[in-house]
Amino acid sequence: MELEALLLGLEPVTALTIGVGALLLAPAIGAVNAMTGNSVSESARNAAKTGLVWAFEAYDKTQQAMAEANESFQDLIAEAKAEKVSSNGAPEAPREVTIVG
Repeated sequence: MELEALLLGLEPVTALTIGVGALLLAPAIGAVNAMTGNSVSESARNAAKTGLVWAFEAYDKTQQAMAEANESFQDLIAEAKAEKVSSNGAPEAPREVTIVG
């Protein structure tokens, strides 16, 4: 439980890295398993599974945060457009720009 509490405070990318690292270590632990018995592979499997759960949760939280940020940005754009229209009563006409170079 202490490890879980420690990792839940990490950034999503860090949690994902730990989960992937646990998956990559599983074959090496499997080789050690032949010499030591099932206890090592079972605990490694549980650690890898826990790492994946944290990675999925971090991914979901990141997606949710990005969606909220996008929604806030779209709201800001809509407010700016509405303010521009209300300031002079009509949308501003496009302007011609000449670039001298």
